[in-house]
Amino acid sequence: MVPLAEAWRSGADTWTADQRKAFGNDLQDPQLLIASESSNSSKSDSGPADWKPTDHAFWCTYAKDYTHIKSIWKLTTTGQEKTALSSMLDTCTT
Repeated sequence: MVPLAEAWRSGADTWTADQRKAFGNDLQDPQLLIASESSNSSKSDSGPADWKPTDHAFWCTYAKDYTHIKSIWKLTTTGQEKTALSSMLDTCTT
């Protein structure tokens, strides 16, 4: 969900090796998702300011999960990310 490079830019650069390992292997939270090779390649290490799921029906879930991960791992969010996330959260129906 939150790419390792994005996590690094958002605060993981100050983490211990154990914290980085825990983040990369987090199976409890919606951090790791199975994606097609083409989707994974197009996303690369981009956050929501630079990449959005092609399936607009998934925008709400993606934005909620991305925000959740950033929050629980205490990672920073840029203004551009906030704007993108806000527009995706606006698609939530409930």
